[in-house]
Amino acid sequence: MTRPVEAVQRWVLRAVAGLLLVDAALFAVVWNYESAHPETSRNALQRMQDEDRKMAADVRRAQKIREQLPDVRKDCDQFLNNTLLVASTGYSAIEADLGKITAAAGLPAGAVAFKQKPTDKQGIIQVQVNAVVEGEYSDLVKFINGLERSKNLYLIDSMSLSSGHEGGARLSLTMRTYFRS
Repeated sequence: MTRPVEAVQRWVLRAVAGLLLVDAALFAVVWNYESAHPETSRNALQRMQDEDRKMAADVRRAQKIREQLPDVRKDCDQFLNNTLLVASTGYSAIEADLGKITAAAGLPAGAVAFKQKPTDKQGIIQVQVNAVVEGEYSDLVKFINGLERSKNLYLIDSMSLSSGHEGGARLSLTMRTYFRS
C-alpha cells in the first residue's frame, strides 16, 4: 500500500516542479520584455498617475459642487418665487403686462392666445403665448424692447413680420413663459 502513495507523492512533486519551471520561464520572459521595453512600463505608470490625478481633480470638483448645492437650491427657489407668476393669476397678469407693453409702444391692443403644457416635477408650468400686434415698424421694435425689459419672463421662440393693414406691419410672436403651481 505504500507503493501507490509513493507514486502519488512522486507525481505531485513532478507536477509542482513542472509548475515551478513554467513559472520561472514566464518570469524570465516578462523580465526580458521589461528590460527590452522599459519605456512601456514607465509610460503605463505615467498614464496611470495622470489618470489618478484627473480622477482626484474630478472628485474634488464633485465635492465642491455638493457643498454648493444648498446655495444653488436657495437661489433657484428665490428665482422661482420672485420671477415666475402663480398659475392662478398668471394668465391675467401676462395679458395686462402685454397690454401695457403694447400701449407703451404706441400700438393698438392685439390678439393673445395661451397654450399650457403639463406641470413638471418641480411644479413649473410652461405656457406658450401667441401674440399678434400691428403698427409701424419702429413701434413694433419698441414692443419687442418692452418684452425684453419686462419683469415677467418671456422667451421668444419665433417671430414673423408681414404686411399689415394701411401700410403698417404685422408682428406674430410665439413665446414661452413659465408659471409656478
